[in-house]
This record gives sequence, C-alpha cells and structure tokens, in this order.
Amino acid sequence: MATCSPTLDFVDSPEPALAYMVTKIDGLLDCSHSSRRRAIPSLTNFVRQVYVKCRLSPAILVIALIYIHRLQRRLPMDSKGDYDTPHKVFLAAVILACKFNEDCKTRAQAIYRCVSVVYSNEELNEMERSFLSVVEYDLYVDMKQVHHYIQEHPTLELNWED
Repeated sequence: MATCSPTLDFVDSPEPALAYMVTKIDGLLDCSHSSRRRAIPSLTNFVRQVYVKCRLSPAILVIALIYIHRLQRRLPMDSKGDYDTPHKVFLAAVILACKFNEDCKTRAQAIYRCVSVVYSNEELNEMERSFLSVVEYDLYVDMKQVHHYIQEHPTLELNWED
C-alpha cells in the first residue's frame, strides 16, 4: 500500500512567503557597516528572481526558513555581515534545502547557474560551508517539522493537504 505525501501549496501566490523570507533574513545581522563591492539586486528582487527562475517549491522555501531559524539561534549576538550577507544566507539556506531534501541535485545546480553572474561556484561552496558550520550540520527536517512551522507562521499563506 502506497502512502501519499502531503501537498504544500500557496494559498494565492508565493509573495507572502517570499516577503517573510526577506524580513527574516534582513533582520538577522547588522550589515550596515560594510561598503558595497558588487552590483546586486535588492534582497526582495534577488529572492523573487531565484525563486522564479529556479522553480523552487513551497517545501524548499519552508525548509530553508527552518534552516535560517536554526542559524539565527546559533549566531553570536554581535554578529555582523557584509552588504551582501543577506543574499548569501538566502542562497546557502535554499541550496542546502535543495541538496539535502531532494533526490537529485538538479535544483541546486540550477541555483548555481542562476546566480553565476554574481557569485562563483567557489563562493557558493564557501557560503554553504559557513552556514553548515554555524548550524552545526543540523539539516534534518521531517514533514512534521514543516507542518509545525507552517502552523506557527500563518503569514506564509500556505495550504497543507494530507
């Protein structure tokens, strides 16, 4: 007997979840003391572009948010970042969510290609290693945790159907 996986979908659009992601990341670190070095879109546009171009699923976004929450809990209180650290946090969380929660790495590779004009593969690998180090490699997320996160954050506007 086969069991069906729950379906996770947006109520109307991904915008509330994407906006929540941006707000969560934007408040993570003090990045006001660094100078700009490369041209990158605003965090809002960057998150939206990666989401659309790489066809990320609602589940990947929620898992990435869970990872960001774990990162936030483990960051030292006085942590500071560069001007593009929020972009890097988003990328690391989403790439790790793809790699550790999908059977193949095709989606993560799509993200690498999508952002290759801004970040090299080496930079992306360093982002992942840094993120993993701070979260102490705690990447396991089960469907129960995803469901709980969705219930705790109704502003994500996600439907969960068993």
